[in-house]
Amino acid sequence: MKKLAFAVALALAVAASAQPVRLLVVDETETVEESLRIQALARALRATEVFAVKAVRALPAEPWAGEPFLFVLLFPARGPYVWLLSPAPVGYLPDPLPLVYAGLVEGVTQAFGGARQVRGSGDDVYAFLLSLHLLRLGVLVGGP
Repeated sequence: MKKLAFAVALALAVAASAQPVRLLVVDETETVEESLRIQALARALRATEVFAVKAVRALPAEPWAGEPFLFVLLFPARGPYVWLLSPAPVGYLPDPLPLVYAGLVEGVTQAFGGARQVRGSGDDVYAFLLSLHLLRLGVLVGGP
């Protein structure tokens, strides 16, 4: 049932958007197992043709020179959370981005079997402040 909901959310997003959703995946994990889970998730997302995925090992510290992203998935080295960063809290994102957001949450939940919780800027002040920082650097859409 969960896989069906994930597939439906992504199919709706594809139907509503002609361009792929730009996603930055930041893998700061220290174990091979977690990195393999992240790699499998990235491949599954890329295979849907909804996402254009770029992966890095650390958050950018300098102003971003490339095209900005709609979402950033940050997998910290330790802890129970995965930070899903966006230009605005999910309730303020334009359609179909809330569906894409829900699909990303579901995908991470499946990839980690519930071992890590997804937290966004509407859930946690840390994610909100980190999103603002990435907006200022131009990593997220809407920055300078």
